[in-house]
Amino acid sequence: MTRKLLLTGAAGKIGSFFHNAYADTYEFLLTDIVEPADAKGAPFAKANLSDMDAIRPLFDGVDTVVHLGANPNMDAPWESLLPDNVIATYNVFEASHQAGCRRVVYASSINAVLGYPVDRQVHTDMPVYPINLYGATKCWGEALARYYSHTHGLSSLCLRFGAVQYRDSEMIHWEHEYVDIIQTLEDNARLIAAAVETGNDVMFGNFHGISNNRYKRLDMTDTNAILDYAPQDDAFEMARDRGAL
Repeated sequence: MTRKLLLTGAAGKIGSFFHNAYADTYEFLLTDIVEPADAKGAPFAKANLSDMDAIRPLFDGVDTVVHLGANPNMDAPWESLLPDNVIATYNVFEASHQAGCRRVVYASSINAVLGYPVDRQVHTDMPVYPINLYGATKCWGEALARYYSHTHGLSSLCLRFGAVQYRDSEMIHWEHEYVDIIQTLEDNARLIAAAVETGNDVMFGNFHGISNNRYKRLDMTDTNAILDYAPQDDAFEMARDRGAL
């Protein structure tokens, strides 16, 4: 049976790429504050996630919610983060619980742990270390996921996305400060799908999300072993092939 997925933030870079890559694999219901450029025939509901009454009906009959909708700006002000990242995330988890969804796949971020020194590999059992308000809201989302998993039995998997980029991004350069946390959109889509498909016994986890880079600032042990994530790209290798090394 084809899984029904509710995809929030469907018009964004990550959401639209994931939907395009898996349009024939899942039954999608798309939602965002703007309509996607190409819905590929999937139903779309324009809604603001901070409005519980508006979004609650979207969750009925959904197997898995892939929650990408948020303000992704690392320098976003609190006035935007409160409705877009805090209230919206609560609404998504609560609506998922009320509707009896199987799982929420939550788009967290490396910003939840970005405060660690660049030469220290971050493991998932280390304390959160945000250095901006955006990262702090992602820590809130991870804590909320833990609560809904423990208290309500809602499988809640948090994916700490690295710097998610197109393969031709200028960030894929040997000297770029974020080259070791690059995750190509192709690998990002693989990670989301892996989280959707992992067994029902996986009720909670924080999982790092980068490509198979030569040096990995984020330890990938849990993600590879538990989610069976198999990234295909290496940002360092791609930089070398482009003559950037």
